[in-house]
Amino acid sequence: MMIYPSLVIAERLIPARVTGWKRTLAAAAVGGLVMTAWDVIMDPVMTAGGHWIWEVDGAFFGIPLQNFWGWWLTTFSTFALYFLLTRPQAPAGFRFDKLAITLYAVTGLATVLGAWLGGLGGPALAGFFAMTPWVVMGWVRGQE
Repeated sequence: MMIYPSLVIAERLIPARVTGWKRTLAAAAVGGLVMTAWDVIMDPVMTAGGHWIWEVDGAFFGIPLQNFWGWWLTTFSTFALYFLLTRPQAPAGFRFDKLAITLYAVTGLATVLGAWLGGLGGPALAGFFAMTPWVVMGWVRGQE
């Protein structure tokens, strides 16, 4: 559900002058960061709810840091494969997908508020500060 909004935001942030394999790598890398920002709030919520259990006590609210590396690498690989298979053209005349960025923002905000109301103030703040820059940059870049 967050893959497409993450891809939209990433595509908006890569300058149009970056093309070819450099664009593929850049968009996949940024998209991985955008997607992983959501995981910053989602994993503590799921762990606190007993949905996910870690074998070791990790450094980030009980979550091992390699979990975030795994999220980034999985998303990066997915996006890179998508770009390689679809061979997207240069971003001339991108249509601004407000709905995708709004979905990312609303989902993030709902998760942050749920965490905050559930007594997870630290993860809520971390999630807010991890996701908000991507929303703002994606929105502003889309308006250009």
